[in-house]
Amino acid sequence: MPLFSSPKFTSKQQIKDALISVNSLDYKERKAVVDALVEEMDYGGVTDEEFKEVMRRLRKDYKISEIDRKYLLDLLRRINCS
Repeated sequence: MPLFSSPKFTSKQQIKDALISVNSLDYKERKAVVDALVEEMDYGGVTDEEFKEVMRRLRKDYKISEIDRKYLLDLLRRINCS
């Protein structure tokens, strides 16, 4: 496995489009996820590791539920498989 993965999301619109498939997120949670991922888009995009860390941090801060975190990590796995 490479030390650094290539970015999965390189624009805010890509993030929003991907999150459409996560039906469990309400408006407030979706905004929190988008905002947190956009903050990580320095240096060309959000990598797998950054995505996972953002989901961990959002869950720790009670901004998303545990089930949402699982669905979001599943989304990342689906993106990696395509």
